Amino acid sequence: MPRHALLPLLLALLPATLAAQGRTDRAAFITSLGSDTLVVEQFTRTANRLETDLAARVPRTRRIHFVATLNPDQTVARLEVSVHPAVPAPDAPAFSGEMVFSKDSAITTVHVGDSTQTLRVATEPGAMPISSASYALYEQIFLHVRRAGRDSLGFQVVPIGGNQAYQTYAVRRGGQAVDLDYFGLPAHAKVDKDGRLLALDGRETTNKVIVTRVAKADVDAALKDFAARDAAGQTMGQLSPRDTVRATIGSAHLVIDYGRPHKRGRDIFGVVVPWDQVWRTGANAATGFTTDADLKVGGTTIPKGSYTLFSLPSKDGTKLIINSQTGQWGTEYHQDKDFARVAVTTEALPQPVETFTIAIDSQGAGGVLKFQWDRTQFSLPFTVQ
Repeated sequence: MPRHALLPLLLALLPATLAAQGRTDRAAFITSLGSDTLVVEQFTRTANRLETDLAARVPRTRRIHFVATLNPDQTVARLEVSVHPAVPAPDAPAFSGEMVFSKDSAITTVHVGDSTQTLRVATEPGAMPISSASYALYEQIFLHVRRAGRDSLGFQVVPIGGNQAYQTYAVRRGGQAVDLDYFGLPAHAKVDKDGRLLALDGRETTNKVIVTRVAKADVDAALKDFAARDAAGQTMGQLSPRDTVRATIGSAHLVIDYGRPHKRGRDIFGVVVPWDQVWRTGANAATGFTTDADLKVGGTTIPKGSYTLFSLPSKDGTKLIINSQTGQWGTEYHQDKDFARVAVTTEALPQPVETFTIAIDSQGAGGVLKFQWDRTQFSLPFTVQ
């Protein structure tokens, strides 16, 4: 067969994305949490390079720039990152860095001023970098899954700056649907025939974001807008800041440590917090509860000590779960460690509460725990033994 006759055959055997090496893909992602826009991202991708520019609001306004060198299977060989706060501060310096992936490790080097730090993380072949800000990097995962040509694919992800790799997987659900495991919970993605990310719904995960693909976004304008909000005292800060409630009721000293998510225009109970599913009663790390005296809750005595508070919201009657395990992440719940489940009183509030709030108030001869969010209050009276 003449050499020129082989060309069509060879091209037919090439994967679609390699055959389109000359094609440049340009698009943008908008990441939102309820009514708030968190990130505006514009990216350019070729067969062997991804470059993306982001305006991010969390915890304060920053410009983030990534450049990834891609392998033929659409995994990342090298990732360069630079971060520049809109307003530099001692606790938010500009920095740059790079991640280099080999078959058995990811080596991260971070440069802050004159300081350089290096971190090596053991990985399996095919490990991918992730950033909570960049969905162009998440799209790279879907492109890798598409290249693998499988209905499900297990692999590791390494958060940028993280000190370990996490096992995860992607599963095709038919048509354009792909589920991506996000630390044990599914993010629902919509992709096109080439694996490009069209939309992502993370509301079933702890991340809760909605991601939308658009043709183009003005990162500079978004950065200017976000920075102006920061200057006006509207810095977004942590999405669910930590808080501590302390109270003295009789002879008992009580402490509750919890994360405080915001409503952000969303319906909470039955939507953000599903009915009939165990909830961490806050956000991020598990909600801790400590008492230095025995408490009587309903017909149950809670001995002095430290516990974790979960809850089981339900239309038919919500329960507070007092669990004996402590110090864990909020999604790590083990029912066999439940000390007690007690019914709480549910009341409608006249005005919505924007930020989830726990209070400990005096009431009669004892006290009451109150949990308020959106238009709902749960309360639980107790006495000190």
